[in-house]
Amino acid sequence: MKGKFFAVGVGPGDPELITLKAINTMKNSDVIAVPRSGASENIALKIAGAYIEGKTLLECDMPMIKDKEQLDRYHDQSAMEIGALLSKGKTVSFLTLGDPAIYSTVMYVHRRLTEQGFDTAIIPGIPSFCGAAASLNTSLCERDEMLHIIPATYKGHQAEELEGTRVLMKSGKKIMALRDDLIRQNAMMVEYATMENEKVYKNLIDLKEQSSYFSLIVIHSEDRQKEK
Repeated sequence: MKGKFFAVGVGPGDPELITLKAINTMKNSDVIAVPRSGASENIALKIAGAYIEGKTLLECDMPMIKDKEQLDRYHDQSAMEIGALLSKGKTVSFLTLGDPAIYSTVMYVHRRLTEQGFDTAIIPGIPSFCGAAASLNTSLCERDEMLHIIPATYKGHQAEELEGTRVLMKSGKKIMALRDDLIRQNAMMVEYATMENEKVYKNLIDLKEQSSYFSLIVIHSEDRQKEK
């Protein structure tokens, strides 16, 4: 009998924000898979550490590169390694920060395994932008406001044209280049949302240096800003 693959969201960073469903899924898994991207530590693994003691660990190479052909090879390799475990009847949980359905590399592996006929499932987690909103002590959208989730590849002027609340994800590398425009728009930023080393900037005038990959910017509409 084949095993089952779970894409498990472990939330934005605070271990207390992992869902009960995610905890039970990890505890009932034979193997815990995590992305290996060259970072000094795997944050998802650290968050889930208390719940996966004694579990077999599989590190999957997921380099932070943009070349699609290279990425496809890494995703194919990860799917092959996990597929071999599933064929042996093992249950595998692949951990990812936030929610698997939102800009997560785990979904590339999930898609491949699903297409190969394996039993797969997604365990949702609290997204990083919800964690950031909590850290800022604010809502993201109210009444009929639209909410736009924008990746790091966005163009600054394009994002500015959108109505409603804008969330700019993974913006660390661009932050200083966009700083003046973001200050003008009264943008707020959270770095390492809900984690021990969290930094909250309600005014980007206070930001003096480049921020990390785990930086998220929130820009409310002009109407919302007038209500404050």
